[in-house]
Amino acid sequence: MKKRVLLYVLPLFFLWSCAAWVMVGGKHSELSQNYEVDLPSGWRRFNLSTDAVRLKKDAITLQLITIARVPVDRELPHTKKKLSKGMLPQEAAEVITDNIRSNPNTANPQVAENSPATVGGYPGFKLIYSYQTKQGVKIKSAYYGVILEDWHYYLLYEAPERYYFARDYPVFEKVKETFRVTKGGTA
Repeated sequence: MKKRVLLYVLPLFFLWSCAAWVMVGGKHSELSQNYEVDLPSGWRRFNLSTDAVRLKKDAITLQLITIARVPVDRELPHTKKKLSKGMLPQEAAEVITDNIRSNPNTANPQVAENSPATVGGYPGFKLIYSYQTKQGVKIKSAYYGVILEDWHYYLLYEAPERYYFARDYPVFEKVKETFRVTKGGTA
């Protein structure tokens, strides 16, 4: 009986998981999140997420771009430090850095760059950092963030440091350059 159920359930699961990722390319507006961005051609978007745009090219473990807007008063998962309305970009960068360094699911987090950056036409920050997964894979990340009124907008790119990060980093930079906040960052 269990084998028969698996014969019907596994193909449905496979079809669902394939349908969850759709090909993208071109202008994309997140009206409920008040931003727009050009998505890279040949990448896939996770179609079931409503809180963020998540993109992959080859596999989610090989590269991932996340674009999101979260309330500044939302607690961060790995630190007691908080973001707040009106916070300067470098203050926000320090809070995000503490959250990265406090993540118990990663080892040896190292911040290589913490610098000012323009994000969506507003003063923000850029972090370049790396960490090691529990499986021993070294991941390199680029994080752009900006606080506008009650919201923290961010763009994150993560990929294995070896080969994939450098290969797709220029694509992420192009995505970041097209990112624009609409309606002044308010809902």
